[in-house]
Amino acid sequence: MKDKMTVLEVLDAYYPSFDGPTVLVTNYAKSFLKRGDTNVELMVPAYPKYVDKADFPIHRIRSVKSEEGYRSAVPFIQRKSVKIIRRKENAFDIVHAHSPFLLGRHAIRQAKKMGIPSVITMHTRYHEDFNRVIKAKFLRRFMMRFILKTFSMADYTVCVSDGTVETLKEYGYKKDNVTVIRNGTDLVCPKDEKALIEKINEKENLAGKKNVFLSVGRIVENKKLDIVIDALKILKERGVEFTYVCVGAGSHFEKLKKHVEEAGISENVIFTGKVMDRELLSGYYLRADLFLFPSTFDTASLAPIEAAALKLPTVMTKGCSTAEIITDNRNGFLVEED
Repeated sequence: MKDKMTVLEVLDAYYPSFDGPTVLVTNYAKSFLKRGDTNVELMVPAYPKYVDKADFPIHRIRSVKSEEGYRSAVPFIQRKSVKIIRRKENAFDIVHAHSPFLLGRHAIRQAKKMGIPSVITMHTRYHEDFNRVIKAKFLRRFMMRFILKTFSMADYTVCVSDGTVETLKEYGYKKDNVTVIRNGTDLVCPKDEKALIEKINEKENLAGKKNVFLSVGRIVENKKLDIVIDALKILKERGVEFTYVCVGAGSHFEKLKKHVEEAGISENVIFTGKVMDRELLSGYYLRADLFLFPSTFDTASLAPIEAAALKLPTVMTKGCSTAEIITDNRNGFLVEED
């Protein structure tokens, strides 16, 4: 009998690409290692010239270019992925997929052939994402059928919020093997809060600044950061002093930057680009006075959870899935989408 369980975490995007599921899966792996009773390995797409530096095995699968800087794994042209999942020595006890695309489906299919239990987690609203990046209607319909089939293939489905369960049902999912496991974060309030705050003050010239607002995440259209810019324009017109720090990068960056210029608030806005250093990111949360999260697209974004871990309350749109963790005026603020 094995001393430890061995889990394979599978994701269709991973570092150097950077998003919520990437951080979450890394946290899963680190948590398993910390527990000491579980071995964990990752299977993710390969990126040219990228070298992993992790305390757990990462299997990189051949990939091709995809949308917005991501890579799409193509496991069917490489036997490596089959051999890994079907291995006899230190065989996997659970295969956990975090996306329903080629690599996720491939892993679930191979697990079934080996009699290994499989779990899949739903992290995002796929229909809205497809509408944003896929122009052809027939292709969007095909992709929705594809991912629904992948979810149906798994033995068990995890959703990250109650709203995600409802979304999955709206997509046509019929099985009742669904449970909610909410996202967590690795960030904790450090002992050297002041030192980190000073570091950010110096880096961004924020010393003495009042009303520092913060956003963290991918800068894409469905995050609705434009509504933040419209709101800040009103503050500017009312003579309110503020600085808005926007951490992240993405396909909507140039349009958002133009929106900032047209709103006449360029001198109040700081775009930092991606921040991969978790300690530095903690400093941004600690320095800010309010976190702004207008997105209704996210199912359970990590960003407001990270903010809360570092004493920063969030303004969220009332009724969205991520806002399930907020009690208005107690641990955050809920507002109408206007």
